[in-house]
Amino acid sequence: MAEQKVYCASAASDVYRAISTVLGRERFWAEQAPESDGVISFVLADGRRDESRIEHTVRDQLYALRYFGRTLTFRLAPAAAGTDLTLTSDDADDAPELASLLLRLKASVDFGVDLRNHDASRSTRYADS
Repeated sequence: MAEQKVYCASAASDVYRAISTVLGRERFWAEQAPESDGVISFVLADGRRDESRIEHTVRDQLYALRYFGRTLTFRLAPAAAGTDLTLTSDDADDAPELASLLLRLKASVDFGVDLRNHDASRSTRYADS
């Protein structure tokens, strides 16, 4: 299992909305991420696609999904004036990818910034893809 944490100055409701809505996911995570019947159709910058089933949600607290064959779980906890966010994967090799995803999420919700390069030729082994 891999685990990474980040503190967001934003409220848990804002962080949860970034993870759990189409618009939120497309601001920091995927080029496209529409959802239908509990399945998110991810299209990433490098063209990879995945039909990711949402496994469990608790508004403003928990969001878990199957993502490219592994389970990602976002746990949100109120902290000071913001949110402690923990992201786990059942794949032990995912630590670098989790860190990149969390930092892109933080930049989006706390600062309104998209850190991704949006360049399909620069997606493999780039932290900003």
